[in-house]
Amino acid sequence: MNKINSFSIDTSEMPTAETLRSFTVKGTIGSQFFIQAIQDGTIKYYDFVSGAFEDGHNNVDNNLTVTLASTVYYNNITFPSGGGNYVIILITLPGTELKFGGGGNIISKSIAKQSSNSTITFKAFTANTSSYATFPTSTTAGALADSANLSFDWDITNASTDANGFGLIPTGEWDDLNTFTKLWFFKTTETVDGAVSPTDINEGFVVIVDDLTDIGVGSYISAVSAGSLNGLPVVIAINTDAKQITLNLAQTFADGITLTFRAYGTTNIYNAIGASIGFSFDTTNDEILFTNRLTKTIRAGSSGTTINLNGTYGVGHNADLAFISGVGLTRASVQTVTASSSAGSMTVDVSQGTLVVGTNVYFESIFQVFNIVGKITVKSYPSANQTIYLDIDQFLTPGTAS
Repeated sequence: MNKINSFSIDTSEMPTAETLRSFTVKGTIGSQFFIQAIQDGTIKYYDFVSGAFEDGHNNVDNNLTVTLASTVYYNNITFPSGGGNYVIILITLPGTELKFGGGGNIISKSIAKQSSNSTITFKAFTANTSSYATFPTSTTAGALADSANLSFDWDITNASTDANGFGLIPTGEWDDLNTFTKLWFFKTTETVDGAVSPTDINEGFVVIVDDLTDIGVGSYISAVSAGSLNGLPVVIAINTDAKQITLNLAQTFADGITLTFRAYGTTNIYNAIGASIGFSFDTTNDEILFTNRLTKTIRAGSSGTTINLNGTYGVGHNADLAFISGVGLTRASVQTVTASSSAGSMTVDVSQGTLVVGTNVYFESIFQVFNIVGKITVKSYPSANQTIYLDIDQFLTPGTAS
């Protein structure tokens, strides 16, 4: 009995442009088989003579019939521009069987094709949304295998409100964000399909979900819609056939709750959405600090440790680090702020001498506008539109009134 030893073709998702995919069949000399290529959900069959998908199975050109003259056979299929799902089928003829798959005579391969170019949106993210104005965004679009270089220059601005306009306090190595290894992340949600418990057969480590799309090894569960999390469980394995994820920490989940997943860092983002992206930041220098230095002016009625200002937004208490300076001012730190868009006041820890109305007050270690400049390198795009977030909570903390 002649045998087909292998049938291989690249089954990764194809870009929206016309795409040529080669295939290889290996087997014993004299093995016979035929191949069909079909656009799934249609009646379009590939014509191996014209090199196009056509309506209906019209003639023998829709069947590529081969007798192996050597142990390896090569050919290719041209997939048209646009989206769709395709199935390539190899069927052995009498006297030939598959060496794999239990000795049957049919094997099929499925390939998806991107319907249009995808867009990646990059934007800042915070859990403290009320403390910020609307974030800027940057976008880029391309096909799966495209690449792009993108520069961004974002002003992250404190909210101009009495309730939350108390400035932004940089923390950690904020003057060189490249020292943070995982600032960028992707997030998605998914529904649990069946209760999970440490008392079940998998001891709470295995979760079945409705859909595995955009979940990758290295993603972790950051929130649940009901119940609670045991630590921050990380996905360590995925079974695509069973729609199962294996976690490093046992959990208790009710059926039907929603899990929020985050994938931090370039490797985990790639595992989740298939996009290869690199990030870098410009370092913060004295010129940038001077440009973004928070400055207010003194209003009438100031005395002692109370300084009246012509608007306080951006001024806040910063654990004795929000120092003030200016002509005729004694260096001091901000203790409390009474907020106002056009008036307001602050108290400081050192009593001041005679304060001149209109004098500029300069603030250190707190910003109303924090500037972030950097570059993004896209080496490959995801198959669908996606948003990648910059976690500014790792290096910015909203100031407080006291």
